[in-house]
Amino acid sequence: MAVVESSVSKIAAKPRLDLRTKILYGMGDIANAVKMTLFGLFTLYFYTTVMGLPGSLVGIASVVVLVWDAVIDPYIGYLSDRSRFRFGRRHAFMLVGALTMGITFWAFLSPPQGLSTGALFAWLLGSSLLVRTATSVFGVPYFALGAELSEDYHERTSITGIRGILALLGTLGTAVSSFVVFFPDRTPGVDPKLNYAGYPAMGLVFGLVMTVTGLIATLGTLSWRADPSLTLRTSLPTGGDTEMLQTPRNFFASLIQSLRNPSFRALFTSYSLFFLGVVINNSLTMYYLTYYAQVTASTALSTFQLAFYVGGLVGVVFWLRLSRVVEKHWLYLLTNVATAVLMLCALLLVGEGRLLGTGNVPALITGHALAGFFGSILWFMPGSMIADVADEDELATGQRREGSFFGIFFFGQQLAAGVSLLFSGVLVDWFAGLTPGQAAQSAQTAWRIGLLYSVLPAALLGVAAVLILRYSLSKQRVAAIRAKLDRRRVIGQI
Repeated sequence: MAVVESSVSKIAAKPRLDLRTKILYGMGDIANAVKMTLFGLFTLYFYTTVMGLPGSLVGIASVVVLVWDAVIDPYIGYLSDRSRFRFGRRHAFMLVGALTMGITFWAFLSPPQGLSTGALFAWLLGSSLLVRTATSVFGVPYFALGAELSEDYHERTSITGIRGILALLGTLGTAVSSFVVFFPDRTPGVDPKLNYAGYPAMGLVFGLVMTVTGLIATLGTLSWRADPSLTLRTSLPTGGDTEMLQTPRNFFASLIQSLRNPSFRALFTSYSLFFLGVVINNSLTMYYLTYYAQVTASTALSTFQLAFYVGGLVGVVFWLRLSRVVEKHWLYLLTNVATAVLMLCALLLVGEGRLLGTGNVPALITGHALAGFFGSILWFMPGSMIADVADEDELATGQRREGSFFGIFFFGQQLAAGVSLLFSGVLVDWFAGLTPGQAAQSAQTAWRIGLLYSVLPAALLGVAAVLILRYSLSKQRVAAIRAKLDRRRVIGQI
């Protein structure tokens, strides 16, 4: 017994991760941030207003990509859990994804001008599939790696927090520079975002950023491929039934087993709804600002985006400190409620005849800064929560399956993004009555865009807040789980 207790103590005393490794790892999320930011801000606007493709076709393309994501995201996670590449089971996938996601993103924003509607739809569909595949090959193993870098309850939040800060910096730089650099104000009264030439240039520059930051994260954490904790292992001391999860033909059995975990199921469904609401809101940002709030100047739009991410940076630092005394899922609930309220304020306080009127840039900046402050919790907290879920799952199954969990979780994000573009495209066409390729829209269209931008996503966030109440892992429970796992591993080695 003394030998067991001594061995358990040694396992518990695993050295803390150094700051350099945390930063190098966190750089990889800049690539994800760039893609998500530009996809959210420009996909619907670029392909409808600039290229003239009907919003419904943009939505259909999103559904097709969604079906593809439904297959590849969980399966990539499943494969990365079980791979035995010399370069590392996570890093081999990350390297391939990093090398391909930049060029595919450039292609997405570079459709040739003059294409027919069918050809333009085919370009959108094909390039979207390539971008989503490349970012999944990088992103799913990348997030799984983050969950493996530490077994400490608070350090996991520190790792995801630093990753969140770097992602926010990347998002901030992307959102601000995308307007100022690629769509500068040149002619008064003319919307610069209608200039096609800015989009391929933006795709090329930010595609390079995605590839470079992905490579930094991959090569900067390469030494972790040799860490014993990064191999598929069983912590069952004897008789562990691991064969069921070690063959691709049993992928769906592994998928179902992951979703049986009640804490993960609560987090997965809640975050998917949160992400759905946020992406709908983000997809309609250009429409809301242009037609409802009547703000078109690139400098004002850049300041608007800057405020959100500055608020987010302040928020990450604040919430990281608070997370040491407040349970993770309560902070998660807070961000859903606060963000939903701010979304409703964007309709109830802004607009023709409203308290704050139209063209009120200072008010919009203040609201967006507050949204960034509260929303920043969701930039880092779910990753830390999934790492805790992986411990609970190991205690029940004897397997470390971070890749499977993040694959399913990543699929939830892609699912939400695809459905949001479908909803946004169809609703912008059939509910708001937007006329593609036309700069001016009717007052009724502007009002309905305001409704879609605020009420719909706010309702989704409200449901997400209720669902997270089913998440049951706390600091005390995770500590007890970790103690049992350490003891089990030691017994299995004796």
